[in-house]
Amino acid sequence: MSLARLLRGLAALPLFSVPVLSQAQGKRPITQDTYDRWHTIGGTTVSPDGKWVAYTLSPVVGNGELVVRSTQGTAEYRVPRGYTGRAQLQPAADSAAQFTPAAPVFSGDSKFVAVLAYPDRDAMDQARRSRLRAELQPKAGLAIVGLADGKVGTVPRVKSFRLARDGGAWLAYLLEGDSVAAPAPPRRSAGADSTERRKDAGTTLVLRALATGGEERIADVIGYTIDDGEKWLAYAVSSKSGDTDGAFVRALSASAAAPAVALAAGKGNYKGLAIDRKGTQVAFVTDRDDYAARRPKYALWHASLGARPVAQAVVNAAQLPSGLVVADRGGPAFTREGTAITFGMAPPAQDSIPADSLAEKAVYDLWHWKDGKLQPQQKVELARDRNRTFTAVWQVATRTLVPLGGDSLPQVQVSADGRTALAVTAVPYEIEQMWAESDAGTDVWLLDATTGARRKVASKVPFRAQLSPGGKYVLWYDDHRWFAHDVKAARTRDLTGAIPGVRFDQETWDTPSLPNPWGSGGWSTHDARVLVYDRYDVWELDPAGVVPPRRLTDGTGRERHTILRVVRTDLDEPSLDASQPLLLSAIDDSTKHAGFWTDRIGGTAPPVPIVMSPNRWGTPLKARKAGQFVVTRQSYREFPDLYTGERLDALARISEANPQQGEYPRGDVQLVRWLSADGVPLRGLLYTPEGFDSTRTYPMLVYFYEEHSNDLFAHVTPTGRNLINPLVYNSLGYLVFMPDIHYIEGYPGPSAVKSIVPGVQSLIARGFVDPRRLGIGGQSWGGYQTAYLVTQTNMFAAAVPNATVANMTSAYGGIRWGSGLARSFQYEKSQSRIGCSIWTCRDRFIENSPLFFADRIKTPLLFMANDNDGAVPWYQGIEFFVALRRLGKEAYMVTYNGDEHNPTKRANQKDIDRKMQDFFGHHLLGQPAPGWMRKGIPMLVKGRDQVRMATDSVTP
Repeated sequence: MSLARLLRGLAALPLFSVPVLSQAQGKRPITQDTYDRWHTIGGTTVSPDGKWVAYTLSPVVGNGELVVRSTQGTAEYRVPRGYTGRAQLQPAADSAAQFTPAAPVFSGDSKFVAVLAYPDRDAMDQARRSRLRAELQPKAGLAIVGLADGKVGTVPRVKSFRLARDGGAWLAYLLEGDSVAAPAPPRRSAGADSTERRKDAGTTLVLRALATGGEERIADVIGYTIDDGEKWLAYAVSSKSGDTDGAFVRALSASAAAPAVALAAGKGNYKGLAIDRKGTQVAFVTDRDDYAARRPKYALWHASLGARPVAQAVVNAAQLPSGLVVADRGGPAFTREGTAITFGMAPPAQDSIPADSLAEKAVYDLWHWKDGKLQPQQKVELARDRNRTFTAVWQVATRTLVPLGGDSLPQVQVSADGRTALAVTAVPYEIEQMWAESDAGTDVWLLDATTGARRKVASKVPFRAQLSPGGKYVLWYDDHRWFAHDVKAARTRDLTGAIPGVRFDQETWDTPSLPNPWGSGGWSTHDARVLVYDRYDVWELDPAGVVPPRRLTDGTGRERHTILRVVRTDLDEPSLDASQPLLLSAIDDSTKHAGFWTDRIGGTAPPVPIVMSPNRWGTPLKARKAGQFVVTRQSYREFPDLYTGERLDALARISEANPQQGEYPRGDVQLVRWLSADGVPLRGLLYTPEGFDSTRTYPMLVYFYEEHSNDLFAHVTPTGRNLINPLVYNSLGYLVFMPDIHYIEGYPGPSAVKSIVPGVQSLIARGFVDPRRLGIGGQSWGGYQTAYLVTQTNMFAAAVPNATVANMTSAYGGIRWGSGLARSFQYEKSQSRIGCSIWTCRDRFIENSPLFFADRIKTPLLFMANDNDGAVPWYQGIEFFVALRRLGKEAYMVTYNGDEHNPTKRANQKDIDRKMQDFFGHHLLGQPAPGWMRKGIPMLVKGRDQVRMATDSVTP
């Protein structure tokens, strides 16, 4: 039966309201209160011995908790508010922003776990409403859990804590300052003594013996660290008087902490304490020797740690290139092998502009055509640029300084042995990046970190180069091939160009930019081999060019249409041990089943499956000193809870984040297939309500972005904001269809039409979709495509194109205000897929713009355009709304004042969710129109009667 005939046959059928299925089936309805009950798992970590797992259980709104669970039994301990921190989903997002959540940390001997416990949510909200000063607001505390008995010790008002990676005897934590702030010092006059400067005063550092609970307090500490092996505590003191200022170390043993030894002392600032991995040397920066100056300069200090450690200044500003000083930010760091110290150089701090200096003067931005970056981007990056540093190296053995970075080479990576450095710079191509993005390329430089000698090894490379862990090679991808530059031989080798019939770039790439490579999987020990990917398999390449390339996975991936990728379970180890089995993730590209396989670097046998199942799997964590794995597993019905075991095919579940989910309706999801209007095979997801009856007809919502079929086994939790959540809308009686889109360069709008409309028609033809009750919606790129679709078809009874671009001709020259970037690249090279400039392809910009076809629209529209949107300029929404209003079309635009591309304020998230449900409910279910649709909300009543009018809603 043709679609036209089907529509004629159904035209006479009356509209009727579909009951909320959850009520009919005796389950609880999903409401906005339901969203807030759902929990997520985060911050998962496993103890070194593999016997314990710690994770955070956080609700959308409210207080979370830390859960510490045994992997060997059922023992479980909980810490209220331990490692919570989902500020973006809290009602008082601004009050939570001062906290940076720190993950729980196990002691090296697996006997304790420590975590910061954050203030009660209600207390934080009250402090915000009361506008308390920062020092008077609630502070985090420290919780210390003994794993033998589950006893929890708590310490109030703690800033931070440290546990040694391989220790277990000691815990150090830094307390907050006094809750009553000291009065601010009087403002200095111009002629005041420069030594009477204001500096941050430290607070109390506590060193706790974990076995006994005994503690020692150290006053006025501003910074501290413990080395991995728990041999040394290093700390910096900053006192109000300055009399006790200095950098100190204390030797640690299993039972005692030796008296403090001053590395350097005297009035000044001491920052950036770092100890090498072996615990044999320490570095820091201080301005002690120049503290009396108006703008004191810092120096880098170094000491060998032993019986009587004494630090010496090894680098000062006089030794650096002209115009640079030792930076006091970022801090020094030892290379992995401890042979060199990297630290930052920076221009001296500039004087601030007096508040009245620009009075009666012109204040403006000058846009210069030769500027590398536009003024808005410079503004966004201003704080970063003011605090930028350039890399320098101090060689420990030779005691020599080697400056490496600078304006032309702002980013430098130093090898583990401190002898080689890689610099990748896009500075020569900044103007071209405005329209070409990454296709503009980067130059790749190799630097000798012992002499400073440099040479360019590649130009205009579009994909980022990498330095091998041992520093022997530079690897990059360009012109469909992998290249390796031999540092010692100063020779570049093409590693893959001679392999016939294999593509290492993404043949599924569908934007006008150069196709990305499938990626690399890491290096084997001693830089002997590098692993790279094609679409399905893993390849083993010899960077020396001696051994021919070989398909490590023997073509099994391609043969079975299974995507195989390397899984790193020891992220602290930079190389893959070729003597150990190689763990691979696996995804069947046809069924979307996933799991894990195993293989060996250098092996000849094909890869062996460990487990495959109708699930999506997370990346496994593995205990450092045991074979215990912890991993998440999920499906549409199964929340991604934690599973553990020594074998990935024999796992036990150890968490239940949402036991309440069985109280609510959950339908099902199926993979559906159809052909586009051009005959291209496509896939998508169809979500059906619980109790779905294929002999009935249902209203259906279409929600999309680019591709969704890979989410077949992704779990969906009930959430409410500017999207169509299939679980929520299934419970309201809708089918939800999420189609994939096949894009044709230059025609993103028609591509969406040719992909989505046939997909909807294929479902209508199956008899359970009511063609008169179709809705469609999308956000951002999905919003644009939604707006375009309703200019080309009248099959939808309601549409929600949120954060849409309506006019590509004006958007092309616009700014992404969040980054300051011009939007040109998005059309010429990126997601908008026009593939050329507005001057060479003027017609394409017009043909793909919904604004120019708005007169054809018959579908009622609701859309969001927020005035602080950093991705899509909100004036795009204004252009669209003004056009629709001029044409007499039913349209509603919501602007959440001060909010972003995706609303971050919880009240706004819930409001747009409610409005979308109201809008679809009215047009697809025949529900009464709410007050905001009937009468609007005049500016006169904004903030007053708006509350009543906005809540005049028909949704539960």
